[in-house]
Order: sequence, then structure tokens, then C-alpha cells
Amino acid sequence: PEELAQGLSIILKVFPEAKGFIAIEENKPDAIEIMTKAAEKYSNIEVVTLKTKYPQGSEKHLIYAVSGREVPSGKLPANAGCIVDNVDTVVAINRAVALDRPLMRRIVTFTGDAVANPGNYEIRIGMNIGEFIEKVGGFKEEPGKIIAGGPMMGPCLYSTDVPFVKTSSALLCLTKASCVLPEEMNCIRCGKCIEACPMGLMPTVLNKLSLEKDYAGFCNNDGLDCIECGSCSFVCPAKRHLAQTLRITKRTAMGLKRAGKI
Repeated sequence: PEELAQGLSIILKVFPEAKGFIAIEENKPDAIEIMTKAAEKYSNIEVVTLKTKYPQGSEKHLIYAVSGREVPSGKLPANAGCIVDNVDTVVAINRAVALDRPLMRRIVTFTGDAVANPGNYEIRIGMNIGEFIEKVGGFKEEPGKIIAGGPMMGPCLYSTDVPFVKTSSALLCLTKASCVLPEEMNCIRCGKCIEACPMGLMPTVLNKLSLEKDYAGFCNNDGLDCIECGSCSFVCPAKRHLAQTLRITKRTAMGLKRAGKI
């Protein structure tokens, strides 16, 4: 806690007119109490309690929840006068400046119903994921899917013969029974995906444009604002693969836009 508060104070020295906020969701009362105490001696740092909801960790939603400012479409947090850093980054800044220590380790959550010994582990950046799994007890059941990150937004790994990197945060290992991909059915026009979208987009329309490979139409309907949170797929009663389709289309559309082709 002290390292986090001190790291934020170091960042604020670069922006003397700014104020720092440490945002914690209300379902973590112990963390709120500890961080409030750690931040007491800094007049320009405040601990903010937020409602528990998903997705709230994205930059745009966090900025709005804390400051009430909106980041314009296609713009960055800096355009709203804000900078968002996660806890690991701020702590790493403190260790680099105060202790002259480079970023060499990460705390990684190892979990899932296929895991023998779930928990939070401190690992060295660059460590082989397969070797890590073996060292912490391996699997109690053959995994059907290994996800680098969380269940909603994390990408799947094709192999464990890859290293942990500085952005690694979790390793989710699911059994084959837990990761069965349901068969898609026709859209029933219920509108649940539209209600669930935190960006106010229309996933059903964007999905149609994606399947038609209408990249210009995808961009014109603000498809590039999609944060790929997976909420649309989660609530869809027709089990449409909305998030997966939009993610792929977004990558292609961004490439075409950078090349000036749309």
C-alpha cells in the first residue's frame, strides 16, 4: 500500500497541478481501509470507492466513474485531461525511482477448474508458462482451454511453451466441460446485447456488418469504440459469437484505416 501511494506521488510530481485518485470497488472494504490510511499523508491523493460492476476497469469507464469526464470517440484519456495507470505500473515506477530496481517480477493469478493448486504467484518475467504450471502442481484434469487473462477478455493460448511478459496478470485453465462453445442460432432481435453494451453500441448491427465484411460501415457505426468486454456475447440468448466477430473485424478495420483504405 505504501509503495502504491508513494508511486502515485512520484507520478504527480511530473504534473504538479493534477490530483491522484486510487479507485477501489466497494466489495473490497479491507483494501479501501488500508489504502485510505496509506494515502493520508499525501494531500493530492484521494481514495475513491466505486460501485462493483463490470466492465469498469477500462480507461474510459474508470475516468467517467471517478471524474465524470467523457473521453471522446477515437481519442485517448489525455484528451480528457486524465492518465490511467494500473497498480502494478505505479508500484513498478516507485521501485524504479526509489529503489533503482527494474521490473523483473509480476503477480499472476493461476486459477480455473482444471488447476490443482490455484492461487496468486510471484513469477519472473520471461518464465516459461509450461514450466510454471509444472512447478505449481499442474492440472487435476486435462484442460480444454488455457486463457491468458480473465474469462471475458483474455486470449486463448495455443501452447504453454511461451513466456510470461510484463503485462501478464492471470492464467485461467478450464476443463473441456467448462469451455464448450454453444452453437450459434439466428438473432432473435431481443436487444439484450444493445442494453448490455457499456459503450452504447449496437452489437447486432456491427455483427451483421462484420459478417458482410463491410469495414467502412463498421467504422461508421463506431465499431472501433468497442472495448471487447464480451458483455454482448454473455447475455445473448441466441449464443451469437458477437464479441469474437467484432474483435476480428475491429483489428482488420483498424489496419485498413491506418493504410487509408477506408
